[in-house]
Amino acid sequence: MAKSEVIKARNTSYITKEDYVESVKLSTNRKIKTVSILLSIILVVVGGYGAVTASIAYGIAFAIFGFVMLIWELFISYNVLGSKSYKKVVEENGTDKIKLKIDFYKDHLVINNQNGLKSELKYRKIQRMGRGENVVVLVFNKDYAVTFKKDGFTYGNYDIVEDIIYKARGMK
Repeated sequence: MAKSEVIKARNTSYITKEDYVESVKLSTNRKIKTVSILLSIILVVVGGYGAVTASIAYGIAFAIFGFVMLIWELFISYNVLGSKSYKKVVEENGTDKIKLKIDFYKDHLVINNQNGLKSELKYRKIQRMGRGENVVVLVFNKDYAVTFKKDGFTYGNYDIVEDIIYKARGMK
């Protein structure tokens, strides 16, 4: 990073457990989630059909399994996975909340976490961008995503950052 680069925006966010759960929801691959829900529905239908016809025991088992999968996918998975991930990150950092400082530049961002670790990421490597009620998630790959709060800007704002990201990715 050259010294002549100008910070376009700065975000200092305290990520809560609720924010983290929302970010897990936003960063989840929608195609895979939809396929899981469809498979659950198919299991319930096939199980119901099997219960009505000759193979009652197998039909009931399939229907129950499909119903449990459907409930998990629709109502439980985000909270469980988000809460577990949040707890792990908080324990690794040795604090009770996650604090991030993100500086946004013309073609990249720099993340400073509370442990003093810095990461520089290019906007062109963003695969998906999720916008929630309180947070924004930039998904770089299946193992790395950056979450920040929309109202956590100490310099600039979210609209500026969104424009910068779109321009850097050639989308505007």
